[in-house]
Amino acid sequence: MSEAVARHWRSGHVDVEFLPVGAGSYHWRASTPKRPPLFVTVDDLDRKPFLGADADTVYARLRSALETARALRQSGMEFVVAPIEGRDGNVLSRIGRRYALAVYPYLGEPRAFGNALTAEERVALKDMLVRLHAAPKAVASLPRSVPAEVPFRRELELALDSVNTAWEDDQYSRAARPLLAANAAAIRGWLERFDELVRISSADNVDVVITHGEPHSGNIVRSGTHFALVDWDTVGLAPRERDLWLVGGGEPQLCELYRLRWRLDDLSSSVRVLLSPHDPDGDPERALRVLRISIEREPFTRD
Repeated sequence: MSEAVARHWRSGHVDVEFLPVGAGSYHWRASTPKRPPLFVTVDDLDRKPFLGADADTVYARLRSALETARALRQSGMEFVVAPIEGRDGNVLSRIGRRYALAVYPYLGEPRAFGNALTAEERVALKDMLVRLHAAPKAVASLPRSVPAEVPFRRELELALDSVNTAWEDDQYSRAARPLLAANAAAIRGWLERFDELVRISSADNVDVVITHGEPHSGNIVRSGTHFALVDWDTVGLAPRERDLWLVGGGEPQLCELYRLRWRLDDLSSSVRVLLSPHDPDGDPERALRVLRISIEREPFTRD
């Protein structure tokens, strides 16, 4: 890790300290003598299904997302925490087939994922989103369009159709099967409603803008006297309600769509892990917990 940072961003000896936060990404604090520390992120290209089905596609889309963040920052949006260019001018460096490394300013200890925004964060976030959604056309031409979809829908529907046959016999699956069976009708209803709302969002009169995608409390940091937004790998063109459902405002049905999409994303992702409990990259204990709370409560209304 220190060698990669030294090769692409800073010469000389680099000390790195692992920071045990994040999901699908790994983080370090990198320090060099007499210079500000850096925040280093290594993304697992096999664990970002929202960006593509294979490592090459994910890498290309991740690089495009980070370049969009850089362009937003350069356009005057100081709240965008964009990656620092390497000596070769790139914002992302690939490490083998599976990983990619990016470097950011260090803004303090990363925050754990939270369930709700504070009143101060909510006001600051609304202001940031207003500015983001009005991004210049030159910037708006950079990001990709992000359709509203459930990433592991096939796995979720398979689990609902075969709740007694498609599962391995382990403690987590034995706990998940009756939970899904008891709530199968409700989950199918959510999928049907999701499809209905997607059709509404596809209407020609729905404007699309640059959206962050995940402006929750874990991605808001205080920088000096102001707040900033981090984690721009989800940036993309979509209705503004892709962000606004978290803070209020926007067209009610579109906000319902993106709230429901988040819930179904959590459900399908957890089911995918539970169908393969011995995957070394999975965490079936956490997946079972996410499955349960995703059935019981809407996102960001959870204790």
